[in-house]
Amino acid sequence: MELTNKQKAKLKSMAQHLDAIVRIGDKGVTPTVITSMEEALKARELVKISVAHPDRNVRKELIKELAKASDAILVNIIGKTGLLFKVNLDNPIISKEL
Repeated sequence: MELTNKQKAKLKSMAQHLDAIVRIGDKGVTPTVITSMEEALKARELVKISVAHPDRNVRKELIKELAKASDAILVNIIGKTGLLFKVNLDNPIISKEL
């Protein structure tokens, strides 16, 4: 699924009040992080993540890697925070508003 710019803007506005619930630490994208991300996406559809790495380019790559590993759509990256979205067909919470 591809998101339009309008849909991305809506998701960004919805995510402003969210806290980062998945964190990528020094070990990078581990199986535990991927599992946590998949569970969070299934429960919420829209998940904010944070990355502890100091290098900007490495942070972007880690967020992209996690999005690919969890089969999610990368909505946005700002600083140390990324926003991922994945439709849950069984329990559409946010996707029904798009």
